[in-house]
Amino acid sequence: MSETLVSVFAGVDFERGRLFDTTDLDEVRLLCGRVLSPHDIRVGGSRQRLHARMEHLPLGGLSLSRLKWGAAVEVDPDRLASYYLLSLPLQGHAEFSLGGRVTTVTPRTAGIVSAAQRFHFGASPDFEQIVLRLERGAVEAGWEALCGRPPTRPIDFDCAVPVDGAGWRSLAPLLQMLARSTQTEQPTLRFVHARLEEMLVNTFLLQQPHSEAPHLACSTHRPVPTHVKRAIAFMEERLEQVLTVSDVARACGISIRTLQAGFSAELSMGPMQWLRDQRLQAVRDALLSSRQPAIAQTAARFGFTHLGEFARHYRRKFGETPSRSLSFVRRVTTLVS
Repeated sequence: MSETLVSVFAGVDFERGRLFDTTDLDEVRLLCGRVLSPHDIRVGGSRQRLHARMEHLPLGGLSLSRLKWGAAVEVDPDRLASYYLLSLPLQGHAEFSLGGRVTTVTPRTAGIVSAAQRFHFGASPDFEQIVLRLERGAVEAGWEALCGRPPTRPIDFDCAVPVDGAGWRSLAPLLQMLARSTQTEQPTLRFVHARLEEMLVNTFLLQQPHSEAPHLACSTHRPVPTHVKRAIAFMEERLEQVLTVSDVARACGISIRTLQAGFSAELSMGPMQWLRDQRLQAVRDALLSSRQPAIAQTAARFGFTHLGEFARHYRRKFGETPSRSLSFVRRVTTLVS
């Protein structure tokens, strides 16, 4: 088993997402097909005995699954169509045939399966993998946010992702954060998962070779103030919503680079820093205006999931801690009661 992947996914309780542990091939086909794609599956050789297991953890727009068959299998989902998969083998190996090209995935080489390409694979009896699902819409939205226009054709990634390569070194910290997020069930994790989805998509698009990479060089022009004003209005209306820089750029019809350049030129800060400042102000306003304010719940309402970081940003902006603001509210409430 790969020590690299063990360290990334250490602590993930996959067992709570158990879908099946079975020797029934039809059950495997049915239940796995509900989570991923309908597919044909055959056990290789008359002496092979299937004993398959699958766990599935939905994480906002992403999901993690752990899957093994316990026998040599041939699996044919044809095309994934609506999503991409990152296969992270824990042991064994598989031969991925994708768009007519074959890639061997092992604990030393992960594999990206593109949505639109014809896909099937054969796996060794000991093959076990963790798979990360990314929606095709998120990948194409990420491309549009980076370049200011939708892709002209489906984005097909090179399948192989060596774990000693630059692409993996960028992915591993994000996967570790995603793994840690499975250890809690706080409602505010939707903000974390949305941000991680955006970061994973951008990492794939910027680090992993793909069919649209030659068109990635996007010129950055200083935006007219209208673009910045439009972005500000868009964010002000959504302070309590999950919002990424990709969402803002896409809503304004510009690229992320153009958006960031505009905010830097006009406001001397990035759009997400500006949004954080507005959310801090919204938290302060809520604390000062409520008769029974609660710091943690109010901060979470506006997307601050780490109370320590929130408190530091709050004190830097307002010159006092959230608890000091709260004590002021309580003193005032006592006086007027």
